[in-house]
Amino acid sequence: MKTQPKAILAGVSWLSRTWAGALLLSLVFSYNAFAQSVEKAETSQQARAADSELERAKAIVNKPQDNKPSKPETGRTWGVYSTTNTLELGYRFVDTKGSNERYLSDVNVRDGFRVLESSLDMRAQPGTGILFDFLHADVNNAGGDQSQNFSLRLDKTKWYRFDGNVRRFNYFRSPGPNFALGFRDYDLRQQVSDFSLRLFPQRKIRINAGYGRSMAKGRYNPTYSFQRDIFQLFGDTRWEANDYRLGLDATHRKWDFNVEQLYRQFRNDQEITSRPGGDLGFNPTDNGRITLLDRLTPQRSRSLVTRASVRGSIGDRLHVVLRGLHDDERMKAGYYEIASGRDNNGVTLVSNVLTLPGQGGIIERPSNKVDAGLSLDLSRHLTLSNTFSYTSFKIAGDTEILTTAIRQPATGPQTTTVSRIQATDYITDLTSYWNTLALDLNFGRKFSANVGWRAMQRDVKINSRYFVATSATSATNPALTDEGESIGTHAFIGGVRFRPTQQTSFMFDVEKGQNNNAFVRINPLDYTRFRARAQVQATDKLAFSGTFTSLDRTNPTPQVNNDSNSRSYTIAVNWEPRSRVLIDAGYDYHDLNARGDILYTTVINGTTQRVSGKSIYYARINSLYTNARFGLTNRLDMIMVYYYIMDRGAPAVSLGANDVVNAYPLRRHNPEARLAYRFSNHVTGNLSYRHYSYNEKDFSVQDYRSNILTSSLRFTF
Repeated sequence: MKTQPKAILAGVSWLSRTWAGALLLSLVFSYNAFAQSVEKAETSQQARAADSELERAKAIVNKPQDNKPSKPETGRTWGVYSTTNTLELGYRFVDTKGSNERYLSDVNVRDGFRVLESSLDMRAQPGTGILFDFLHADVNNAGGDQSQNFSLRLDKTKWYRFDGNVRRFNYFRSPGPNFALGFRDYDLRQQVSDFSLRLFPQRKIRINAGYGRSMAKGRYNPTYSFQRDIFQLFGDTRWEANDYRLGLDATHRKWDFNVEQLYRQFRNDQEITSRPGGDLGFNPTDNGRITLLDRLTPQRSRSLVTRASVRGSIGDRLHVVLRGLHDDERMKAGYYEIASGRDNNGVTLVSNVLTLPGQGGIIERPSNKVDAGLSLDLSRHLTLSNTFSYTSFKIAGDTEILTTAIRQPATGPQTTTVSRIQATDYITDLTSYWNTLALDLNFGRKFSANVGWRAMQRDVKINSRYFVATSATSATNPALTDEGESIGTHAFIGGVRFRPTQQTSFMFDVEKGQNNNAFVRINPLDYTRFRARAQVQATDKLAFSGTFTSLDRTNPTPQVNNDSNSRSYTIAVNWEPRSRVLIDAGYDYHDLNARGDILYTTVINGTTQRVSGKSIYYARINSLYTNARFGLTNRLDMIMVYYYIMDRGAPAVSLGANDVVNAYPLRRHNPEARLAYRFSNHVTGNLSYRHYSYNEKDFSVQDYRSNILTSSLRFTF
């Protein structure tokens, strides 16, 4: 049943596999995030940190004649402040065997010294601090980990509140041989920063200011279609966006008002080259060759975004929310490319130059969005609500591409071909309306239910004048394009939440109808989604939860005929028999199958033929996790984590002659353990071990094994 030779031809079936890929990636990312928790899990002493904070708070407000509170385990009082400092320093030892590229794509943990955690917390009674009443600073995983976080918060009652966050990411992605021909990979350094200041936070009128910056730089290897073949290129990229915000909040009686102006600057500089010494492309037996390629694609844009909102109540029963946004964006894109090599007919391509003459491509993208919500309390238990959303945006611009190709045939003189493509008055115009009418029934925490109807109308229009010329002069006979589509969809939504006792709760909701977010001429997707969830607190120390989700989608377009069905089952248990013992465990099962019609070219009996068939994708993913903490002694804690993912791939199915089955069978497991020994209330030693094991059934070249040992000392004072 394996069809690896046809897998490349099944690229057009990507739509049918998108859900499964997103599902698997979400599990992988949550797997990585959870796998790090063994180093961040609370020890017994950290679990008692709230008690220490309470004791320090008592010391601050204690009057001289009062009895002194007991001394807390950690932290101290300094003047009017209750303070706590932590610092954890460590070193990672990493040993990896197998595919290093896949390991870096999934885990990306490397050797070296780390500041695993550093924090400072200072608190005073409101209004008693000198420059601030509250300060909290955090540093996590600094020194080279795949994700690093820095944060600072300052608060002075009645005067200001400041928040600053900086996050750094080492982003490495290698697709491997089973995706994108193994051609696309990235090695980027990313940073996202955000700083916000609110003045007079407790007053009726508040001023907001902020600055945000996002950037990335590094290497990436895109693919390039050239002379009917696909080539991998070498590229360096650096992009950044700077946001400046200024706004105002106000409160008057039962109404809240907000207005904000944002100004964004964006730049993207990319330089792409071909492989040194030439490139044979994906198909080394054809005539297409690249001996030299150099491309520059600088982009600059600026955007003005205005946001405003109003929220309040008219009387005691009618509640109103209104939000609006207007974005005025203008982008200028340059393009310069020079290539040489050999074309598909075997003729030497001396030079092929593509440029955007003049100012290059100029694009304007104005957009508007309005959200409005009304809710009317018909009675104490019954509420009627209506939410409306309007979205519109345009992509308007003019551009032209000038191509100059110089060819040298085997015999005869060189030839020069100049072509010009120009698009003017090019406009993509989208307008959409969403409206949801719902009736909610609420009897407090015991019982609630809702039923509603969602309607959507979307109109898309494309207008342009398109010129094609075989010389550098302007064309005189434009091709006029005027296309449009209008689609309306409807969906039913409903749900019930029932809590018969304080220890049990049940939830069920359903959504059935149509949805369409694709910008292509296909029919709306028919879908049905069910979800049920139960939570049971068996005892004060034992709790269970379970969830079932079902989602079926069908694309009724005859040329596509795509459908997918997904089932998800989740169960979890939490047991904490005493303060020094904690066990979490859970199991998930996800079953997805998707199929769609495909048309591709293949060789049958030495003849190239176009055939039609079906592309079928299966994912049967099992995942299991457990998380446990044991206080072995008053000073020694042991923390253990285990996470396992297994995709069984495709079952045995009957296939047609031209059908293709795709699956992604794999196994990966991640056991972890940590010992934390408290030498004193102020010093804790940690020794943690993590193991990563990854195995693909059909592509063992991507398998890897990794062992990570981290030793650290944590100081608390």
